[in-house]
Amino acid sequence: METVNIMEKTRIDKLRAIAFDNGHHPNNGVELEYLTAKAYLETGTEQFHNLRRAKIDCAIFDNYNIEVTPGELLAGRFSHDTALTAEQEELRRKGSEAIKNGGVMSGYAQASTGHRVLDYEKLLNKGAKSILAQIEEKLSAIDYSKTDDAEKALFYQSSKISLEGLCRFACRFHDQLLTLADRESDSVQKAEYLRMAKNFEKAPYEPCTGFYEALQIVWFCQFSLNLLADTSLAGRADNYLYPFYKSDIEKGLLTPDEAYELIVNFYCKQNEIYDTWPGSLMVGGVDRQNRPVWNELSEMFINAIETTGLINPSVSVAYTKDMPPHLLDTCVDIISKGYTKPSIFNDRIVRKGLEDAGVNTIDAREYIHSTCVEITPIACSNIQVATPYINPTKALEYVLGRGRPLFGEACGLSKDIIISEDDFEDFDSFYTTVKNVMAEIIRKAMIDDCYYALQRKRYHSSPLSSALINDCIELGMDAGAGGAKYNFIYPCFPGYVTLVDSMAAIKTAVFDEKKLTLNELAGLCATNFKDEERMRLYLVNRCAKFGNDDDSADAIGKDFYDFLRTELTKYRHCLGKTATFHPSYFAWIQHGRLGKIAAATPNGRKQGEALSENLGASQGMDRNSPLGVVRSISKLDQSYGIGGIATNFRFSQSFAASAEGKRALVEFIKYFMDQDCFEIQFNVVDQAVLLDAKANPEKYATLMVRVAGYSDYFTNLAPEIQDEIILRTEHNAI
Repeated sequence: METVNIMEKTRIDKLRAIAFDNGHHPNNGVELEYLTAKAYLETGTEQFHNLRRAKIDCAIFDNYNIEVTPGELLAGRFSHDTALTAEQEELRRKGSEAIKNGGVMSGYAQASTGHRVLDYEKLLNKGAKSILAQIEEKLSAIDYSKTDDAEKALFYQSSKISLEGLCRFACRFHDQLLTLADRESDSVQKAEYLRMAKNFEKAPYEPCTGFYEALQIVWFCQFSLNLLADTSLAGRADNYLYPFYKSDIEKGLLTPDEAYELIVNFYCKQNEIYDTWPGSLMVGGVDRQNRPVWNELSEMFINAIETTGLINPSVSVAYTKDMPPHLLDTCVDIISKGYTKPSIFNDRIVRKGLEDAGVNTIDAREYIHSTCVEITPIACSNIQVATPYINPTKALEYVLGRGRPLFGEACGLSKDIIISEDDFEDFDSFYTTVKNVMAEIIRKAMIDDCYYALQRKRYHSSPLSSALINDCIELGMDAGAGGAKYNFIYPCFPGYVTLVDSMAAIKTAVFDEKKLTLNELAGLCATNFKDEERMRLYLVNRCAKFGNDDDSADAIGKDFYDFLRTELTKYRHCLGKTATFHPSYFAWIQHGRLGKIAAATPNGRKQGEALSENLGASQGMDRNSPLGVVRSISKLDQSYGIGGIATNFRFSQSFAASAEGKRALVEFIKYFMDQDCFEIQFNVVDQAVLLDAKANPEKYATLMVRVAGYSDYFTNLAPEIQDEIILRTEHNAI
């Protein structure tokens, strides 16, 4: 394909500039906050939360100012031109305060999880009218002699109100674009406005008929939902858009270059509303009929990463054995230039994990990494991710401190556990006690999660999204109340490897080599190794570390990994039939936040430093090459990890950019997948660049890095996260 760099640089630069300006405009939230507050105050007599939410949705759709930036080809951005009067400002203040004071019982509360993908295939191919007809059919069948039907009727009414509001919003876009075209004197811009208006002539009420129209409607839905505080992801765009692309190409209505320009526009728009929130898009894998999805659009969506050079969308690849070799080469070429994307997921392992969790075979074929690495079945799920973040090192701290924290607050337990002041007889008894404490930490967190799910079921709603998530209409139930097919909750364990390395250090230093006692080690952790740098370096350098193919550490890693999964299987929440919990091993930015409030740890980590952020070696501890990391983590059944597993590798620019380095990276990715590992992501940036970027951030505004599942600009990150990335091993070979 010849789609890379086909666009003029001036055009690309203009689109990038529009994305930055629109995304960071100081007036972005002004009108939206006012309309939301006004609608909230005006719907105060509505008795049912989902109907109130639907009416607020429509108030936004019917009144939001539609603005289009000249030069962009996809409509839908935050309004900038609204200036509130003193009276409107007072109303905004009162309404916003009322929403805040009302809390989850206000009727405003969204059931969005930020990790859902709508059924775009249905919307694009059948139109909203078919969904509205389905809702009408369900409404007409309501039988008030049945105990649940009144509640179902409320759901259907709310979804109908919101979906009709969305269609009216589209009509307003159509009319506004015609008005802009009528006022425009520049013939090129006038023609672009008219082309954009045509996309809204019938859709989304009617089915889409072409690629441009379909892509616009996808963006229109994402933008519209964002106005409702309901984040929706793009999903498998190369799959559901390809029939429109193929048809237009065959009819001579579209060229590959034109399609690519639209995709670049689409990427730029993602950065306007999501900013650093990773809006996910996945390519490749298979479709619902188990047919490989590797097509021209797959390649365009990958190439657009380099063309735009922006942090959004968060593009990933669902790797299969039949991935075209040239496409994997393209991925590595882009990664080698420091773009941090795409991340690459092992389709076979992810699908196995989903099926083991109860997802049917067809649904398991179409999933996405929802933002970071969390797995979401497309068009049929209401996943809660990172709920909550649990720091396992607090269990170790509890035992070392004999029930007292070594730093900060104590960990939350479902019941107190008495820890004897006597030394433990052996490592196994100590380790068992740590696991017992961890089990109580998990129990407390899962009890909280169960009440959280119940709260969402009773008081949150998302009537618009629910119309486009299966099986909400069939069940007559909001997605947030259990109407979605799959309602997994994914607790996340930042610091898992920190805990494993700490246990390995305790086994060696305390029980095997008897360098110090447990009480002495607890004292070192409590005082942050003050005046004990020699012992700290012993713990860092002389004790086994996970991620180096060392069975003494890896055995602990496997046991604790299996233990966490087993503990989560003991619990269920109230949302739907798939109300189960599944672990995740990434961190977003929480490894930094949790590290700030955790004591120093027996692996030699100092208080305040970030915890481990991924399933791999702790920062700087992968001493046995990247292959050693893979051999360690491959001892774990990673299909358990549908909550999300991130495995980070960092390579030097000189190695990754060389022909030899690129070939090695391609083979390394294949090896990683063959070893049944879950996901791989890369940083290609030299140590000197990172150090200079920390010292001189003004010179590196666009330097991208992989954090702990997602990409961000290095200068956006908190100092402890910057330091954590700098500490990661920079490999110069595989």
